[in-house]
Amino acid sequence: MSADPLKDPVLWKQKARSFVTRSHHHLWGKNNEDPQVFLFQQDLTNQFVKQMHLGWNKHGQERTLEKWGLDNHTKMQPTDNDRQKGLFILPPGIVFPYIVEKELMALWIHPLDPSGSAFIVPGSAMPIRLGNQKNPIKVVDGLFNGLRLFQKNQESLCVEIHA
Repeated sequence: MSADPLKDPVLWKQKARSFVTRSHHHLWGKNNEDPQVFLFQQDLTNQFVKQMHLGWNKHGQERTLEKWGLDNHTKMQPTDNDRQKGLFILPPGIVFPYIVEKELMALWIHPLDPSGSAFIVPGSAMPIRLGNQKNPIKVVDGLFNGLRLFQKNQESLCVEIHA
């Protein structure tokens, strides 16, 4: 198994950026009240959701590892069955892009179930740290726990999120 799933980081960022852009437009498009309500129920404001470039992936999408710049030996979650075919799935859910200084570093997809766990798209850089790293760092588990904390304390806290 490859330690670094990225075969072509430039291609990965290109594909991931396109997916993030489409997902963000889908969230704010027609007939997407369910994900918007879900985000509201997670105590995230519309302004914050837009600031973080959150998106909505309505349907699971099968993607080719190679066309995303990923090594065919990339360890997948939750199973490796599709890897043998050179595929991975971008599951339905809320799309969270981790962007640092206008550069996409990681991509998580969280189901519309607060108790569900986030899918971390292969090739994503870790850890996720939101905010100024000169501020005190607070480590939290769960995407929405981290986003809520960051929304409230953007000026005074750096939030490190673990899946």
